[in-house]
Amino acid sequence: MPRYTRMRAVEVHDVRPGLQRMTLDDGSEAFALTDLCGPAQAGDELLVNVSAVELGLGTGGAHVVHTNLSSPSGGARGEGRVMKARYLAEQLPVVTAEQSGEHADGCVEPGELPSLAGVRVLLCVLHSHALALAAAVHDATGMAPGYVMTDGGALPFVLSDLAAECLERGVIATAVSSGQAFGAPIESVTVASGVAALASRRVTRVIVSPGPGHLGTASPLGFSALDLGGHAWTLDRLGASTALAVRASADDQRARHHGVSHHTRTLVEVTSLRTAVPAPADVATVPSEAAWITSLGDRAISCEPIDIAGVLSRTGLAVTSMGRPLEADAHACGWLGAAAAWLAASS
Repeated sequence: MPRYTRMRAVEVHDVRPGLQRMTLDDGSEAFALTDLCGPAQAGDELLVNVSAVELGLGTGGAHVVHTNLSSPSGGARGEGRVMKARYLAEQLPVVTAEQSGEHADGCVEPGELPSLAGVRVLLCVLHSHALALAAAVHDATGMAPGYVMTDGGALPFVLSDLAAECLERGVIATAVSSGQAFGAPIESVTVASGVAALASRRVTRVIVSPGPGHLGTASPLGFSALDLGGHAWTLDRLGASTALAVRASADDQRARHHGVSHHTRTLVEVTSLRTAVPAPADVATVPSEAAWITSLGDRAISCEPIDIAGVLSRTGLAVTSMGRPLEADAHACGWLGAAAAWLAASS
């Protein structure tokens, strides 16, 4: 069960609407999702979830404020009738694209399936990679793609500093929090309806990925982005062109992630056969990966990569992957650059 501790806030910073970060009286750091627990101020007594930090997990860099005991009325009253984080104490009512009254998911009549013909959707395993891809596409085309955040990682969209910066700078046109995820400018019940909502707004280049906090294990099926395979099938049936951004690394010393990650290899096995796999034009120089690419047949699409490292340098966008600067991993950037080139191309 989760571990809770009472602590007091010593110093509180309003990061952006919906998020505060603070220092507690023992010197540790915490964050508060103020739409759920309400805002805090210095001196407030808080009930804090300390579980992840005590376990030393990667997602546990800070404690999470559960309740402000000094002001227990909670956060803002949500609107709408769709509950996100359902059946948790923090469940939140939201207005979704499907129930906005404007058929914002692209449907005209109940039961009618929208067409996603002309929409390109790039599926990505890691949140940081997704937003680096968005920056590359924006830099290459002058047009910002849309972003759909699945519920495979963090549920609160507001937690991502990188996503907030990309929205503010126009690197992504807008964002959707789908499934149980919440807090993006657009809410949706599913990934497919989120993509359709973007298409109805004339956003025809879309990136889909989990939020921050990717969970991976050594098991071939035990990683949080596995659901991208199912999303690819659905989007393909609705007429979208889909592709998978390859997760690769020359710096990651774990055998299962060195070179092309085993997560990517699994996803290729479970996605629609029409889901493309963009590959850097020079991949033939890496024997182990050249053989894998050849085995993909027509699914492998050779692309001249967009210079991801150059884009990040020009824009000053700080992107880290597994704690390391993304631009320092040329192998990762090559594969991502190929994926960005596929998404940047005309439909």
